Amino acid sequence: MDAMAPPKPKVLFEAEPFIPYMREEDFDPRLKPVLEPYKKRMSFVPNALKLYAYRPEIAETLWKLNSNVMRDPSSTLDQLLKRKLAAVACAINGCAYCTAHSCAMLKKSTGTGAEGWGVSEEELQEIITGAYEPKNEMERVCFDYVRSASEDATSVPDEILQRLRQHLTPPQIVELACVVGFWKFYNTVHDSLHIPVESTLLRDTGYVDL
Repeated sequence: MDAMAPPKPKVLFEAEPFIPYMREEDFDPRLKPVLEPYKKRMSFVPNALKLYAYRPEIAETLWKLNSNVMRDPSSTLDQLLKRKLAAVACAINGCAYCTAHSCAMLKKSTGTGAEGWGVSEEELQEIITGAYEPKNEMERVCFDYVRSASEDATSVPDEILQRLRQHLTPPQIVELACVVGFWKFYNTVHDSLHIPVESTLLRDTGYVDL
């Protein structure tokens, strides 16, 4: 099947958001236990978190959900695989903000103290455009499912579902679907609020046009 590149999302440079960011020192104290691991992993506080903080009850739940879906110790899918799949979902969904974050995290060097995977620019471009060659049939169907479900969740072909059942366990299938659903939610919120991409991330990723 020919690789088809998703349309490049609109890039929003780091202007001021249309509602002001909340200062970290003004965050509700209940957010600290979930914010500190986030800061350590990212090495900074993303712009989106400074808006979610206005609704700490929602923010606390969302940040925990992010960790549960993407990196919980109970995960049944490889974390790097989920990171690659997240980048694909964000690009297909057209979210410049989350695509920049996903690409920068994949490219960031390992061993820096923050999350990084050391993915090359060439491999990253292949992941985003669909030219990436999965290492096995299990990975292949994961990418096929994420692309199909992100494009139109109501039209995932039965052929893909049958391959999911063949190569993944039921817990893995549910986890994979939650990766798609989580990023669809995040992408929708971040795009609709026109959250500016952090300037450092715009420089870090070759996917987002400067």
